[in-house]
Amino acid sequence: MKVAFFGFGSCEGCRYRVVNELHKLAGESGIEIVREPLLGLSADTEYDVAVVEGAITTRDVEEVKKIREKAKFVVALGSCALLGETSTLGYKLGLRIEEYVKDGYMDAVPVHQVIKVDSYVRGCPASVDELVRVLKALAAGFPPLRYERRFEYEKVADLVLDDGFLKLDTGKCIVCGRCVDLCALLGVHALTQAYRGYRVIVTTPAQLPFLEAGCIRCGLCAAYCPVSALKYRSDVEGALELAKRGGRVVAERLALEAAAEALGVRPGQLVSLLKELGFREVEVVDPLALAPSEEGLIPFSSAEERWVKLRFPEAARFLKPHVKLAAGKETVVVTACVARKEDHAPTITAHELVELAKWSRVVLEDLPDEPLRAAPESKVKVAVGPEECSAAVESYAKNPSGAVVLQVCPGGCSRGSGAPYRLLTQR
Repeated sequence: MKVAFFGFGSCEGCRYRVVNELHKLAGESGIEIVREPLLGLSADTEYDVAVVEGAITTRDVEEVKKIREKAKFVVALGSCALLGETSTLGYKLGLRIEEYVKDGYMDAVPVHQVIKVDSYVRGCPASVDELVRVLKALAAGFPPLRYERRFEYEKVADLVLDDGFLKLDTGKCIVCGRCVDLCALLGVHALTQAYRGYRVIVTTPAQLPFLEAGCIRCGLCAAYCPVSALKYRSDVEGALELAKRGGRVVAERLALEAAAEALGVRPGQLVSLLKELGFREVEVVDPLALAPSEEGLIPFSSAEERWVKLRFPEAARFLKPHVKLAAGKETVVVTACVARKEDHAPTITAHELVELAKWSRVVLEDLPDEPLRAAPESKVKVAVGPEECSAAVESYAKNPSGAVVLQVCPGGCSRGSGAPYRLLTQR
């Protein structure tokens, strides 16, 4: 059986691994490698099986179709060929996109989205032993193996805390401690580390439910978690269903500005995107303008309200209702604050809007830039970050006068828990 190797959008790591372990293939009688540029075999030749590594871009489509016509079987080798994986990240994140477009590379997709694939060899890099098993099966005339193998062991379930708003999966956690530090920075201490040595995990004190442990639901732990071991509730599917029914959007100006900065477009173009997705109306608001001007401590969200009651219970009597966005039925809220998910569903964050924009396949640069009304001026004082908020609450408890808006996230709402992750790591 003659085997030909082809490489497209990938690092070629899977094929290098095959070359490094070539003895496993060379030792198999009846299997002959007739094409592999890494071995100096690159001339056009006849073959029975095409082993394709890498994701496929628009520039590669015709070549891949010709490979399919010549081959009796096509095997997708590695994660990039099977899922798109690493080689598609440049497109998903918008990195060097102009360079890719200039060279003719667009929309990298898995091999099976372009041609029929008979069998897969998964992994990054792929297992040479599994590739040998697949090729031996084909050479022996057995049907192609199309389904993943079952692991020979099962891992005992790790601790998972999930209250429907916030989810902690310790099986994904790398115990970097970032979430614990953030929680301590706010003086909340709803997250801690338990056990010792290799068994150490991040959890709540005594593994209590989040709210019982004192969580204020600010969402910062999920925003800064590098491996999604902590995640907040996603309302993206609900928002898309509402778009199909022609619902409306109430969007914070700050959320649109943050998402636009992350995507490299203008805020007005995101308004056009929301209408392109099916929403009949998009209302842009500034939550600061909605804050009451009466005297008192004004929490910017339910997180600040809980924070004051937890840290300064003696000042709770000065609290006014937290700022809410007026959103009725058939309305989705777009916000920079995860805590607003408590007020309304569906609510999507600026980060979720960025992801929605990327996966919508809409060319944002071609959308019209809808004008936004000038942001209204707010005369209320704003305390930004845990230190300023602590000082403001203590000062107000001694001399209650005027109105003070509390934004407890470090850096305020511009670095809130709902901001795009790229901005949080850059700023």
